[in-house]
Amino acid sequence: MLKMLRRSKLARDARGAVMVEFAICLPVLILMYLGAYTISDMIAANRKVTIATRALADMLSRNISPTSVQANPGSATITASVASYMSATAVVMLPYDMTKGTEQVSLLRVCDASHAWVVWTQAQTQTVGAAPSYTITPVPTTSTATAGTLTSASVVSVPASMISTAMLPVNSSGATVSNCTAYGATTAAMPQLGSSGAYLYVGQIDYKYTPAISYNTVSVMPMADLIYMSPRLN
Repeated sequence: MLKMLRRSKLARDARGAVMVEFAICLPVLILMYLGAYTISDMIAANRKVTIATRALADMLSRNISPTSVQANPGSATITASVASYMSATAVVMLPYDMTKGTEQVSLLRVCDASHAWVVWTQAQTQTVGAAPSYTITPVPTTSTATAGTLTSASVVSVPASMISTAMLPVNSSGATVSNCTAYGATTAAMPQLGSSGAYLYVGQIDYKYTPAISYNTVSVMPMADLIYMSPRLN
């Protein structure tokens, strides 16, 4: 029987071998394609988060005076202006859905070489209306900058690379001092916050990326970026 099979044309017929090989390789090729697409889309979304965060911090630093914010942090005009800038970042994020993200901006006042007071902060989530319009759904917003109300809980760490010597607070003699624990102090050696030191705007976006093709182990991937920027409008 084996001799007859070896001599038969069927044993020597190679037609269809390519189709069989392709059928074996097809699942692997599809898996590789889908994996490459998902990874490239994740990278693109993460890049969009960075670009949108930078745009947010840049718009604030160019258009909102930090001294005006500190003088009147609860101003409806400032709140509305900042909300419009945060809404604009939804356009920057396209084609990714900003309803899955939260934006936050803060104004910091440098108090030593690695810390700053949180003078004011505002945050919101985004809801998309009829394209390309956007409406705003605020999340809890805090304004902690009225004179005399800042406490040690309002002090946050800042990367040392963001604070130069020229940004540090000074006393009445021009000497550099630390002002992180003496807000409201009346002594000349430790002036009140606002009389010296520099401002920093912080833009932050937290985004929950959902892959177009979800796997059991990867359904939602959190992405975030935070950018410090010096104000250019005083």
